[in-house]
Amino acid sequence: MIVLSNSVAQTLAPGQSATFDTIVSHTGNAECFRPNSGVVRLRCRNAIYNVHCGANIGATAPGAAQIAVVFDGAPLLETTMISQTTTAGDLNSVNRVTSVNTCCCNGGAITVINTGTTEITIGANPLLYIGRVA
Repeated sequence: MIVLSNSVAQTLAPGQSATFDTIVSHTGNAECFRPNSGVVRLRCRNAIYNVHCGANIGATAPGAAQIAVVFDGAPLLETTMISQTTTAGDLNSVNRVTSVNTCCCNGGAITVINTGTTEITIGANPLLYIGRVA
């Protein structure tokens, strides 16, 4: 199990991934992470992982801010989080939980990406939790 956060706010262009500079907790060896990156490698094949992502997000201009959890380069549609911003700088809390099944040939990689069309802000102290359950 690994729990990650970031100590400062981030501005992400469309397609850019969030980075994490703080390992809150890490037990076992089912996940691999390099601090200040945005990629968590899932090391176990044929496994099931729970993934929880929560953050305060907002668009840098009035409009929609959108992020999603991405597994091996493909957004997990059930994790798409959208926040309507009426004033630049407003942040709203969003979160999603899902499960990921790895295949027999590799474990895979998890990232959190701005899947929208506008630049967004992710407030300080987002949370990314990934834990192997089977």
